[in-house]
Amino acid sequence: MNTTLIEKYGDQVKVQNSLWGEDVVMDWRPHAGESASHSGKLFEDITKDVLKSNSNIRGITTKPKFNCHFGLPREGDFELIHKDNLVHIECKQLGNAESHFDKLSHVFMNLICGCYGKNFWLVYDYNKDGGKSTLKKIEYLEKRCQVIKEQVALQGITFEYLTLNKLEKM
Repeated sequence: MNTTLIEKYGDQVKVQNSLWGEDVVMDWRPHAGESASHSGKLFEDITKDVLKSNSNIRGITTKPKFNCHFGLPREGDFELIHKDNLVHIECKQLGNAESHFDKLSHVFMNLICGCYGKNFWLVYDYNKDGGKSTLKKIEYLEKRCQVIKEQVALQGITFEYLTLNKLEKM
């Protein structure tokens, strides 16, 4: 993980040392006691910093407008140009994969209905030292994302599901 991000946000998130003495972010959520909205905002801020550091990305817009699958006006998290493609991004801090996990169905319905356009990235994070239930749900999420990725490709939609580590390599 980018050391600049750890230096900037390390006092707000859970950082541990690896066996090799490197800082590893175990959980990008704020320390216990912080609100869920603060957690989501912090994750969006960190994601934006990762996006800004990528030379393949330009024109980052926050709160892009779109209509959800109900036809209602909504604001997303980011829109940007990646290698000449317009990409819509939604960020989800899933924590222990509890109530926020269930809200992904709305994101997937928007994706399948084409509400985000032709290129969509779901950037997500979760508590990596969460219990078996958390890790099992994330495993199910990643399997389901792969199925949806193949499904929407038939509609001409590109879908990527990314942790921050994967996002840094885009």
